[in-house]
Formats: sequence, C-alpha cells, structure tokens
Amino acid sequence: MRENNNNIEAPLLPARKRTTTMSRSLLSSSSSSSRCCSSSSSRIFSSKRRHQQQRHQRRLGKRRQRRVPRARESTDDDDDNNDDEKEKEHERNNKNNEDDDDVYSVCVLGAGPAGLTTALAMQKMLSSPLDTTRKPTLSKKLKITVLDKNPNALDGNVGGGFNINGGAAVLEKLGVYEEVFSKNANALRAVLSRRCDIARTRLFEVDIEKEVRGDFLTNAKELLVNEKSGEVMAGTVMRADLSQSLRESLNEETCEVVLGCEVLGVDAESGEVELRRRDGTTTETRKFDLIVGADGIDSLARKCVVESNASSGDGSSSGSGNSSRSGGSSTSGRKEPIYSGIKILFGVTGVDDKPEDLIRELSDRTTAHQWFGDGAYSLVFTGGGENKKRHNLAFCSNEPLGSANSNPSWRANSSVTKEYAHNKMMKANMPADVLRLCLRCERFFEIGVFFHEPLDSWSSSNGKVVLVGDAAHAMPPFLGQGANQAMQDAYVLAKCLATCGADIKNPSKVNEALQSYSNTRRPPTEAIMNASRFVGALETGKGPVSLFRDLAFFVAGKFGITGKIFLSGATPRL
Repeated sequence: MRENNNNIEAPLLPARKRTTTMSRSLLSSSSSSSRCCSSSSSRIFSSKRRHQQQRHQRRLGKRRQRRVPRARESTDDDDDNNDDEKEKEHERNNKNNEDDDDVYSVCVLGAGPAGLTTALAMQKMLSSPLDTTRKPTLSKKLKITVLDKNPNALDGNVGGGFNINGGAAVLEKLGVYEEVFSKNANALRAVLSRRCDIARTRLFEVDIEKEVRGDFLTNAKELLVNEKSGEVMAGTVMRADLSQSLRESLNEETCEVVLGCEVLGVDAESGEVELRRRDGTTTETRKFDLIVGADGIDSLARKCVVESNASSGDGSSSGSGNSSRSGGSSTSGRKEPIYSGIKILFGVTGVDDKPEDLIRELSDRTTAHQWFGDGAYSLVFTGGGENKKRHNLAFCSNEPLGSANSNPSWRANSSVTKEYAHNKMMKANMPADVLRLCLRCERFFEIGVFFHEPLDSWSSSNGKVVLVGDAAHAMPPFLGQGANQAMQDAYVLAKCLATCGADIKNPSKVNEALQSYSNTRRPPTEAIMNASRFVGALETGKGPVSLFRDLAFFVAGKFGITGKIFLSGATPRL
C-alpha cells in the first residue's frame, strides 16, 4: 500500500538525476518502458488531479454561492426578528409601566403592633372600605410589604404585656375587634395604687368602668364602649398574641410579611429600600411609592426623615421652616433617642392554667396593682385571653443606664436571672406579693426607658417616607399609651391617605394627606409624651420627691383627678 502511495505521489516530486552509466545501460529497456508507463501514468494522474481540483473549486464556488444568499437572507431575517423583539420588549416595558402605574406599593418597616395595624388599616381603607356599599377608595391595586429584622418577631415568647384601650377602639373601627382584641385580652377594670409600707397605705384607685360610663367631659363614652357588646374596651394583652392575630387578619393577596430581613438603608428621594435577606449575604434594593417607618425607637426611617427635611431646609412638610424648642435646640434635628434615667426590669410568668396552683388569684386578675417605694415602683397585671393568661411584673427604678438599652425587639435578657431580679426588688422594699410573683416568672427583660424629642414633621419633604408609633414619638410607658397611640397613628394615616382617591400617586396630594395626618396626631402624642415623662420622674423619685408623690397621688385620688388623667390618655383621637 505504501508503494502505491509513493507511485501516486511521485509525479509531484522533482525528478532524480541518474548518475550511473551502468544503471542506464542495464535499465535502458526497462527505463523506456518505465518512462512510457510513467509518462502515461503521469498524464492520467495529472488529468485526474486537475479534474479533482476543478471539481473541488466548483464545489467551493457553489458553497460560496449558497452561503452568500443565505447570509443575506439571514441578515434580513435577523433585522426583522430584532425589530419584532424590540417591539415586543417595548410592549413589555409599556405593560410593566402600566402595571407600575396601576399599583400603589407600600413598604412598612417593622412587624410590631404599629406596623401590622398600619398594613391592616391600609387594606381596609384603601383597597376595600368597611362600607361595602362604596367602591374601593383607590383606583389602583394596593401592594404592601412588611419587613422586620427579627426572624422571631411573631413568636409566642416575644415581649410582655400592655394595656389596650384607644387601640381597641381602632380595632373596632377596622372590623377586627372580636378576633384580634376580645380573644387576646384580659379585661382591665381597675388600677389600685399603694405604698410599700407595712400598712400598705392606699393612695388611689381608678374604677375604669365607672370612669368611662360616667364621663361627661370628653367623648370617651362613645369611643371606648363597644357598639355591639356594650362592654368597655379596656384590657391587657400579650404583645405576641396581638401581633399574631393582626398578622392573621391581613389579606395575603395584597400584603406580604417578611421576617429576618434587615433594612440597610432608606432613600427618601427615590423611595428605595436597601435590604439584606435572612441568609446574611443576599442584598437587594426595592422601590416603593410610600415607606412607613414603624421600626421603633431606633428607627432608621426617622433618621431618613430628619435628614431629608434638613437638606430641603424645611422643618415640616408644609415648609414652615425649622422651629426651636427646649431652650433653643432644634427638634427637627433630633434623630437619636434620649435616656430618661429610668430602667425597667420586666418579668413574665408562664400560662396560669392550673386551678390547683394559681400564680395570681382570680379576683385580682382584672386589677392592675401599683406599689410605690423610695426611688422605685412596681406594677403587676395579668394579660392574655382565655386559657392563655400570663402575669406581668414591671419593676421601675431611677438609676444609670449601665449595660441596658432600649431593647426594641423585646427579647428576653439571659443576663437577668431570677435571683438578680428578686434581690433587686427586695432592696427596694417591694411587698411579698411582688416577690412571690417574681419567683414564678420564666423570662425577664431589662430595658432602658428612652424617648424622642418631638419632630416638626413626621414625613420626608417629598412625601416618600412617613413615621408612626415609636419612630415618630417614642414615649416613656408610665401612662400605658405607647401601643395605643401607635395604633391610632396607623388608623389616621390610612384615613388621610384614603382622601387622595385616584390621585394617590400625586406628590402634592400625598403631602397634603401626610400633613393632615401629622396635624391630627402630633398634638395628642406630644401632650401624652410630656405627661408621661413627668409621671415617670415622679413615680421613681427618691427622698422628698417620693414623699411629695405619695401625697399628690392621695389628694388626686380623693378628688377624682387620677381617673380623669386615665381618660385623657385612653380616649382615642382619630
């Protein structure tokens, strides 16, 4: 085979020069024959080779001819296809823009009572009014996203209890009184205050039922009595129970609650929120029509609002300019919370559902008990619905902040042991009832009491960010109005936004609505905040201050002033 190959390839190689005469003579005859054969073979091969080359060239030419037109056709088709794709992309973009224009998106920062009530109020008043005979307020689809950094924000062991009155009136107006308030509340009928002395001297008692039904100075009788049942709307709830029920009342089609999602930044100009998912690595930026800061006392949204109004040169969204209070300091620049000088040691028992081993007597459960000592006082009350009642103990003392903070997520403090809490209350001469309850608590919180100076505006200059609850007006808890006022904020905010109607995306209309909201809610919250700060300082006063406190409370109780103070805070301003 190799020889055949050599013979085939030989004509293409240079001829070899014959150098030997003997070789010529010996091979002359064979050479002649060979040359003839070789010449004939060369001619045949050359002809065949040329034919192959020509055929190869023709084949290449045909391929080129076939390729060129196809390339031209492909280019034309691609242009047509690109035009089609561009048109489809344009249609998709138009559709997305139309969808964006058709949706009113709200981001609520915080899944506590303030944030969840805000989401619920917006659902009820913006997308499906309580009056079913009316059409929806908005001509646009409502989409709400609630974000909270704490992945356990709705767990049963988060936080303690608090009293609800004006907040209960809000739930009634939103149509969820039974499923959110009644099933989670322990009725609160009275507040009894005594001294920490051997005689247990009574200072005053407020009969809440009597105060509400007998009111003739305010409209508490109309606002705090349930229309359906006729009961006075005053009770104590556990934070976790209330939050879970509010979450269950939300329509999942228009509201998404995302836990374990940390907000890294809020942009008041664009309405963008930068967030990090629970995995700790995934970050994203999302844009909203409105951002509601219900993110508590350490609010990121509050800082955003303050900076936005400072950069715009306005102290309020109405452009009234910066105002000064408290000795000339600009309140519009207040971003950080202020320590009140008071710490609260909070304890919560397990569920008290064993009749043979009651933690607190049944007769005491509808009464909140206050005990006043020198530089400290304690409050004992029961919170929770049927078969899930827990008892709460709040010990308040006047002392440096130390390692305590505002504990905005209300997480149990592992460093606070039962022995630590018991010894602290013993030193303050708390009565045996309080000490016994302390030993039955299963979790404790130590919290520094902080507050915010009032802001001149609760919304950013362009109306993209607005504040509710502690983010707007964090107040000391000594009148029991923090959660109540936050829930009222939520209701009034949604009510004011509903007035925008089809112009909900009109910046000037939204700013008007937000200003109306601020004008409605700022005066009562500022009054309660100032009163609460005074009451807290008085209740935890030492030495002569504590003696003055006891005398003042005794006199106020005799003249019914304490009852009127309770009503002034409890009556909702909606």
